[in-house]
Amino acid sequence: MRRIIVLFLLIAAPAWLSAQKECAQDSRLVYAAIASVPLAPVQVIPSQIVIPVVVHIIQSGSVTVSDAQVHSQLEALNRDFQAANADLVQVPERFRPFIANCNIRFELAKVDPSGKPSTGIVRVNSVVSMFSLDDRIKFSAKGGDDAWPAAHYLNIWVGNMLGGIMGYSSMPGEKAATDGVVLNHQVFGTLNKVGRYTLGRIAVHEVGHWLGLRHIWGDAYCGDDGIDDTPQQKSYNKGCPSGILNSCGSDPNGDMYMNFMDLTDDSCMYMFTLGQKAKMRSSFAEGGPRNSLLAGLALQTDGDPIDPAWGQESPADIRPQALQVFPVPAATEVKVLIPDYEKLKQKQLFVYTMMGHKLMQVPIRGNLVIIPIGKLKPGQYLLKTDRADQPVGRFVKM
Repeated sequence: MRRIIVLFLLIAAPAWLSAQKECAQDSRLVYAAIASVPLAPVQVIPSQIVIPVVVHIIQSGSVTVSDAQVHSQLEALNRDFQAANADLVQVPERFRPFIANCNIRFELAKVDPSGKPSTGIVRVNSVVSMFSLDDRIKFSAKGGDDAWPAAHYLNIWVGNMLGGIMGYSSMPGEKAATDGVVLNHQVFGTLNKVGRYTLGRIAVHEVGHWLGLRHIWGDAYCGDDGIDDTPQQKSYNKGCPSGILNSCGSDPNGDMYMNFMDLTDDSCMYMFTLGQKAKMRSSFAEGGPRNSLLAGLALQTDGDPIDPAWGQESPADIRPQALQVFPVPAATEVKVLIPDYEKLKQKQLFVYTMMGHKLMQVPIRGNLVIIPIGKLKPGQYLLKTDRADQPVGRFVKM
């Protein structure tokens, strides 16, 4: 994987240096010297980073999440981001030198954006029975709940998600109105859970994205996640693998399937790496997309408003209603529900790689389109219609 070396050259006083950061799903850190800007004092990232959290629970039908469940999820985040998980001993010997204590702690907010005391838990009764990937859960006007200011809170929305969606996250640098993590209530927390997702690690995975990490396979066939100490792998792993699985043939240690940024079961993922730690913590550097969280204003109880303009957000940033895709993931075919079919009938549905290469097109002849995907390589793919103002979607090929 790519290694970026920054060389600091000291010539004479005063010296000049600036750092420019590109943050997106496929970006890399790039540093350059600029002779006309004086060197500013460097803000030191604290050894332990504390992130204020607000949990928006969108209650509909049978969806209820107790305060105890919320606290259990915070405990799970703190456990794994501080390498305090007991199952860390199960990391194979070959990967133990890369285990990282990210030293990031999550704490429920003590005040709301107006400065009033808060538990950090917001409950909203909604008439919307299910949400999808279109971010409507993040807006009160659409049946969800508006984000608290992203500069000062990690927003986590919990609700009933459509089509087996376990969760998703924004990446650093996205719009404040939609910044945060969305989780299916079925995988949120650790109390009274059964099945594959019982340890709160869907949230750990999604918060990893929120802090700038990509999937360990780089979202491409034998792709690059931009982290130096994570081996390449062909695609995601599932279930609970064992032994050395060398899916790309490029590393004798094989796939790091126990990494939190793979897609194995909760009971079979245990670690972040030193490189992933550095990537996540870099977003808190001066000028970084998460730097303002270090002020900890949401954890102070002096009564001062954090954001006087809070509550004036508009739902204009809501994405077009997403294409609903089943199942997730899929092996041989995906079924796509087409919203607003009248506008799209006789149009085409296109399948793209994550790099934007068009692979196939299927005519839209009803509000349900079936796409054969058996010949596609494992990985993530995008779906788009041939109208620019119409919805998009995505699916995962096993």
